[in-house]
Amino acid sequence: MFLVLLIMSSQLPPGAEGGILSSNSIVINEFMALPQSSCTEEDGEWIELYNNTGDWVNLSGWMMYNSYGQEIILSTYLLPPDGYFVMAACGDETLNGGLTANQVFGNFRVHESGSLTLCNSSRNIIDSIDYDGTWSILPGASCERINPGWVSNSSSSWDHCTVMFGMGDLGTPGSQNSVYQNSFAQNSWAFIKAFVQ
Repeated sequence: MFLVLLIMSSQLPPGAEGGILSSNSIVINEFMALPQSSCTEEDGEWIELYNNTGDWVNLSGWMMYNSYGQEIILSTYLLPPDGYFVMAACGDETLNGGLTANQVFGNFRVHESGSLTLCNSSRNIIDSIDYDGTWSILPGASCERINPGWVSNSSSSWDHCTVMFGMGDLGTPGSQNSVYQNSFAQNSWAFIKAFVQ
């Protein structure tokens, strides 16, 4: 058993060394901080959540906040298993770069650097990222999580999007990320972790 663990630990997915794999039910899966095809930068900002479970989750009363003291209270929405929820600064597709939003937020910004934290209706932190210059944040491209099962708060778990949507920016709002990977090492480590606990 020790030998198996030793072999698999050498094949850990990026970012798994410190926090192992994510067990979060709902994860921050993608965000657009520097849009270019929207009418204004603020109009084109958005955040995507992903349901990493096999259950439906009601997002009513959940909250997203950033490191600048701004917050979003989520409305009632039944998020299906493996489903996506897109929050955007602007609901007008002719102004926001061409994305369809599940909810429009008001006084909230997705800054070039900072943090995003997701809490459930009981205000327990469900997922959080603290992103800076080490993250792959490029003008006109969203920042995508490589796998929703990998740890959140590590730049090696994220990359910039490679496919175009809407009016020309790179992003996959409401669908699987372009950089998604489901590696053998990631699956094997998840199995071993479950087996030894």
